[in-house]
Amino acid sequence: MLDDQRGGRRLARIASLTTAVVLAVLCAALGHVDGTGLFAPENWPDAGLVPGNATSPAWATVVFLPLLIGGSAVAVHRVVRAAAPRARARWVFGAVWSSLILVAFFAKLAYSVLLLAVAGPDGLHLIPTAGSLLAECGLTGAKYAAFGPLVAGPAASAYRIGVWRLRRKAVEGHQVVEGGERAAGHSGGPDVNQIAGFAWLPAGVAVALQAGTGAFAWAAGPIPGGFAVATLVAGGVAVLAGVALWRRVVAPGLPRARTGVTLWSLATTLTAAGVLGFAPLWVVDGFLNGFGGALFPVASVLVRVAEGVTAGACAGVVCAPWVAELAWRRRTEPSAERGRLAHAARWAPPVAIAAVLALASGTLPSGATDTPVTLVDSRTQAAGRDLKGLLPLTVLRRDGQPPMIGDSAGRQVLLRGVNVNQLIDYGQPDPAKPTVWPLEDSDYALMARYGFDVQRLALSWSALEPERGVFDEAYLARVRTAVDQAAAHGIHTVLDIHQDTFSKYVTAAPGTRCRANASPEFGNDGAPEWATRTDGARACGFLGRDLAPNVQQAFTNLYDDTDGIGTEFARAWGRLAETFADEPAVAGYDLLNEPGPGNAPGVTSSVLLGRLYQQAITSIRAAEAKTRGGFHHLVFFEPSILWSGLGFDTTPPAGFADDPLLVFSPHLYSESITMDQGLGVTLTSIEQGFTTAERTARAYGAPLWSGEWGWFGEPEDFRSRFDRYLERQNADMLGSAIWVWKKACGDPQNDPAATTSGGGVVLYTCPDGKPLPSPAFETTALSQAYPRSAPGRLTSLKSSVTDRDLRLTGTGTGILDVWIPGASRPATTVRGLTGVQLSEQPGGWRLTAQATGSYTLQAR
Repeated sequence: MLDDQRGGRRLARIASLTTAVVLAVLCAALGHVDGTGLFAPENWPDAGLVPGNATSPAWATVVFLPLLIGGSAVAVHRVVRAAAPRARARWVFGAVWSSLILVAFFAKLAYSVLLLAVAGPDGLHLIPTAGSLLAECGLTGAKYAAFGPLVAGPAASAYRIGVWRLRRKAVEGHQVVEGGERAAGHSGGPDVNQIAGFAWLPAGVAVALQAGTGAFAWAAGPIPGGFAVATLVAGGVAVLAGVALWRRVVAPGLPRARTGVTLWSLATTLTAAGVLGFAPLWVVDGFLNGFGGALFPVASVLVRVAEGVTAGACAGVVCAPWVAELAWRRRTEPSAERGRLAHAARWAPPVAIAAVLALASGTLPSGATDTPVTLVDSRTQAAGRDLKGLLPLTVLRRDGQPPMIGDSAGRQVLLRGVNVNQLIDYGQPDPAKPTVWPLEDSDYALMARYGFDVQRLALSWSALEPERGVFDEAYLARVRTAVDQAAAHGIHTVLDIHQDTFSKYVTAAPGTRCRANASPEFGNDGAPEWATRTDGARACGFLGRDLAPNVQQAFTNLYDDTDGIGTEFARAWGRLAETFADEPAVAGYDLLNEPGPGNAPGVTSSVLLGRLYQQAITSIRAAEAKTRGGFHHLVFFEPSILWSGLGFDTTPPAGFADDPLLVFSPHLYSESITMDQGLGVTLTSIEQGFTTAERTARAYGAPLWSGEWGWFGEPEDFRSRFDRYLERQNADMLGSAIWVWKKACGDPQNDPAATTSGGGVVLYTCPDGKPLPSPAFETTALSQAYPRSAPGRLTSLKSSVTDRDLRLTGTGTGILDVWIPGASRPATTVRGLTGVQLSEQPGGWRLTAQATGSYTLQAR
């Protein structure tokens, strides 16, 4: 008779080797096809294979990949080695797949810990950081859950072929082959302690929900009963699914598994059960809050799988040693003691679950708080500081309502306007074409004719601090002039440190050759040369300008504060804040435009980005505090550029900063410049883009304001998309700034062959720069009527994008201030408003009225 043990070892080697080889090929293929590093194993071939420094992306090659491939191979070998005789190929498929998911989770965790160790712990908050790490590791597990069948399928097939060959050889030798170690079946069923271990799943679900709320708040809407109900639903289903899987599938395949294999199999079963537990939660959320339309359900499913992986992995980490301890005591303790221990053990999971629930419910952020209205320093509340009545802005919070941007008089302020890029220090592709037009007072006079009340003024760190530690006073004077000119026309300013491709100093050297689907990088704008550290990474952009290895390496060094670059960035913000600390016309500070994801997507674009923001906020507040007459301004913070490219992304963990004046400011480019449009599909619609942003803002307990939108190109439905954006903005009573006011012919984002400077509100011919009329529908839509400030809180807002027709309702006490376009005097109908006054302005009218309680206005 053939040696069954030798046959089992041979089959295990076959499955293990196949897993390792196929997984290695898959990682290499993904790394070649996906130059963004989003689906590849956290690395680009362009970044090199050997780490050249502490922040090198090649650490993924020597840390993540060996753990992923080697760990999966070892796990598969041990599990298949212990498999029951005549184990079916589908059982091996499941074992390989589930092992790969769990190994990917822990490999990502180890790699992430290394990255954070390199970055250092300063400024990282333990709970938010831990939650973000778990969520990101779960997302990695979900990624390999999607690609796992491509590995598990060949491994199961190779195993099946191995069984067939062993049987054929045995028949030829007149031997009997069972294909494994023992007769089929299992001895006595699963151990009761292993079944009891599934009671830990609800605790894992609670942890996963908490982590997901911080990192993936955009993926799901509110559920009645909130966190506790979601935990009970997902946890209950997970427990039932886990017990069923263990009894019917896993345990029968492991009749004589040793403790280590049993515990690993238990952990993988918990992971699968966690994923299954979140499936009904996804369905419930879809029915209650809508599935999102377009292809958004695919993204939300991926997030639920990620949360399920996190839940199972966390439960396994606690459950496995707990089960091992119970099993050991059961063998060694007297029967009476065993009974007491078993009785006590039954209470352990419920107690742990209760503790986690209490902790999570106490730490989950809420969009509605009991905090009273937050007002700025009383020294700056007088409207007399500004002849145009620009009051300092703040965040208003009232019981049972989401926070909103308001002014020091307690009125809601929408902030609707435009981006101004005329102070950006761009790289210049064509020396004969200017990259920006001059910024003049006439620009602000024309903005006022549109009714705009805010400019997002884009600045360049390279112009502000061209030499380390030396700030350009002449540039600061230009910024001051722009702020003052805007204020003179009733326009607030959001100061934005802008970047595209990190800096203009990442341009590829002449003669640079790139692989397929990549092209030599051109540096746009951003950091000064002394702060641009690329460490030799290649300057080859993959399907776009922002995801070149050298760009992401530069971001990684910024996030890691290599050579104090991040600290100096925060210091630059302190210098800006010092200049405008007492200025009510400055609405606030947008910390960094569309930051890159770094060379390890997820970790650096969330945890370390939040730390960089915290450094900047600390510097800003210190500068405001030491300036005579200074007060705290709003702080706008953005997710990474992937939000602009996908419509969602992991974000800095909720709780990265405790400043009460934060404003979440993603760029809502859905159905515009998002990557899906290049593929001819829609992943996130315009409407879903608003929904995802609002969910995330609610998780932060912050107002929402979109710093950029527009750029719908030239398809036939451009006007439809443009109008849909504005209609949803009105329905949600939000503000934003369209990109961009004026675009020069030499702007590196402009097509060199274009005959017009497309993409701006104000248009010019190229290359001669003659003015062109803006599309009539766009001018009408952008100048639509809206409330600049409303007492208390708006309750509804409708404004036509084709003609003058405004209807709004609200409740509060104070002065209502409304912009109404058009040359003719508008007809108004009011309720709850007194002292209505209309004053003619260039391009339209300003209506003011006193409100006391509920009020209604209709203007035509």
